[in-house]
Amino acid sequence: MAEEHPLENSWTFWHGDALEKDWSKKIQPICTFTTVENFWQYYNHIPKPGKCFFDGESRASVGPDNKVIDELSMFKKGIKPEWEDPQNRDGGCLFVRKTMDPLQVDHYWQNAILGLIGETLSPDICGVRIVDKGKRDNTMYRFEVWLKSNDQEVVRSVKEKFLRCISEGKDFKRGPPQFDWKKHK
Repeated sequence: MAEEHPLENSWTFWHGDALEKDWSKKIQPICTFTTVENFWQYYNHIPKPGKCFFDGESRASVGPDNKVIDELSMFKKGIKPEWEDPQNRDGGCLFVRKTMDPLQVDHYWQNAILGLIGETLSPDICGVRIVDKGKRDNTMYRFEVWLKSNDQEVVRSVKEKFLRCISEGKDFKRGPPQFDWKKHK
């Protein structure tokens, strides 16, 4: 058996069921991973946002249960993608809500989660989330970075590193999106 490469933190992928109206049931864990190898085993089978979110005509159904997914998240193990979670409660999130090309969204998503599991961003980050806000003929996304801190110096530092991280490897014509800050309380 090949040697596995443990991550500094364990992480959990979550999904939001677009058809579930009960908030307590809407957000569900997909998997938790602790090694680089586990990550790739799961990541290669989780649909990318650009493939399952609203494409201007419809949302795709995925998996054996034909779920319609309207959000994907990756948070440190033990932290739920909810403002009420004790790790999130006193922090906030950097966010952008805008129309983006699905390939650009997939690129940002992949770079963000690789930056997190590679521990190149900040220990203050609890997780990242992308939400499908598309309607009718408009593909729109809300991309969020959740922090446990509300310290503005930490927020500034994370924002700078995060923008460099998600933009790595692509030269998008308009540059990276401009993220705003919102406290959770």
